[in-house]
Amino acid sequence: MLTKIDNINLISNSAKLLTVSEGVLDIQNKGLLKKNQEKKGIIIIKSTKRNVFCTLMDIDEKKVKTSCSLRVPSYENEYNERENLYTRGLLLGNLFGDKAIGLGYTEFTIFLGSGINKGRRGVVRGLSKKGVKITFLHLGTRAPHNGCRPVKVRRKKFRTKPKISR
Repeated sequence: MLTKIDNINLISNSAKLLTVSEGVLDIQNKGLLKKNQEKKGIIIIKSTKRNVFCTLMDIDEKKVKTSCSLRVPSYENEYNERENLYTRGLLLGNLFGDKAIGLGYTEFTIFLGSGINKGRRGVVRGLSKKGVKITFLHLGTRAPHNGCRPVKVRRKKFRTKPKISR
């Protein structure tokens, strides 16, 4: 009996079949080992006055997934008003965490890019609620050590005498 594996004809000897079957088992075990390894990713969060952007990159710095806070499912509230940036960041963190877990990522390095507001904090809290492992959190906003000189305060004249109406 002839068996054909990888375009090589083999005669069915027991010794040859054992080596071929061991090779198949080794290949299967390597596949299982790769599935058990944790995928590491980098999340870059950029925040503006009205929006929060998230970008997921792999370790080789190739863009995998992007999303913004305007894409999250609508947040129902009583007066149909626009929800604040923290709430939208929280929803974006939950949604982005689900998508990243679906792609197989479990460990993240987070770079909080430009912008100082509560939307960034909401995204990080939403991601941490999903149970992903955050290994490194980097604040990228530049803050001056002493800052620019403030504007001179305008001095208002104080009246010492009451105003006389005629």
